[in-house]
Amino acid sequence: MKRFLTFMTSSALILGLTLTGCANAPTVPPKNEDQMSQATKLPEAEAGATRDSVLGTEKRVVMGFYTDDEGPTPSSKESMTKNIKMMDEVAFFWYSFDANGKVIPTGKVDLKIKDFAQKNGAKAYALVHNMNLTGKVGFNDQLAHSVLSNPAKRANLVSNLVNLTTKDGWDGISLDVEKTPPGDRNNFSALVAELGKALKAKDKVLNISIPAKFIDYPADLWSGAYDYAAIGKSADQIILMTYDEHGLGTTQGPIASAAWVNRVITFATGKIAKEKIVLGLPVYSFDWGTAKPLIPDYLSYIQTVDRAKKMGVEILLDPSGKVPQFIYTDKGTRHEVFFENVGSLRIKMDYALKNKLHGVGIWRLGMEDPGIWGQLIKTYGTNKETKTK
Repeated sequence: MKRFLTFMTSSALILGLTLTGCANAPTVPPKNEDQMSQATKLPEAEAGATRDSVLGTEKRVVMGFYTDDEGPTPSSKESMTKNIKMMDEVAFFWYSFDANGKVIPTGKVDLKIKDFAQKNGAKAYALVHNMNLTGKVGFNDQLAHSVLSNPAKRANLVSNLVNLTTKDGWDGISLDVEKTPPGDRNNFSALVAELGKALKAKDKVLNISIPAKFIDYPADLWSGAYDYAAIGKSADQIILMTYDEHGLGTTQGPIASAAWVNRVITFATGKIAKEKIVLGLPVYSFDWGTAKPLIPDYLSYIQTVDRAKKMGVEILLDPSGKVPQFIYTDKGTRHEVFFENVGSLRIKMDYALKNKLHGVGIWRLGMEDPGIWGQLIKTYGTNKETKTK
């Protein structure tokens, strides 16, 4: 799938992420129950208000991902504030971890924003990732391996994540560990199982972001570490990142063509319970220029439409991908732009409905076509305010 993109502030930084390969690390078996310390053993879960409000076969959720500013692209704050009544869940991209499993703030953590989301009926999740945002920017495969392959460090991370939710009032954890080495496939599944059990005991939710694929190839450097079936058994929600079919490191094409998304859904629903899958929707754009054919500009919907107007070109529909696109020439360089609008995203929302998925997730708030919110109200969401509209 190659979700190389989204948290970068410049194309040059994203390229560093794209071209960094993963080491094939040896697999360390998940720790046995008797290896766990008493401190990491938590009681079996009981039903609770947090989990019951968003989980279950009859629940249909809208999730939004919140980030800080990304270069010229503003943060998610304005969009989240404006549209919070239409969301059931918000995941805040604010945390990472170190090689010992200690949780580290990486964003502009503002718990007042979290509180705002919760007061307006949405569950708020602390999103924890393995991305370097400074220096060698990109998902850190060595960090993932260091923690995943060591049962003690893994247990420490689990304990620290649970403590984060209880200390700061988060409703759960959104885990976005990408570029995990293929050799850590079992270790990643073990982390999900251990964290899922620990959070459930505290009436907290665990959702996991996983790369899109339509065949399981365990040696694949990008998606091989993610065992859909094992992850699906342990996590409460699975964010199926149906992006990027084309993106950083590839030539131009749809970010998520309709047929490709449908194929990924078909594979995923054969491995994971449908009521756990949240379909990730890409709401950004890529602009490929012939001068740098593998390094497209990363744009919001509004930036994209403004660019088309500035260049005086018409936005067309790519007939095979069923997504909008346009072509222009600037200073002798030919550009081709692919993006998503309310029409192309509605097709994907319909796929989610047809397959009875748990919901849809927006990567990321603040970059979307504003028109999608009307469609989301009609399509998804169990937030009490949304249901009255």
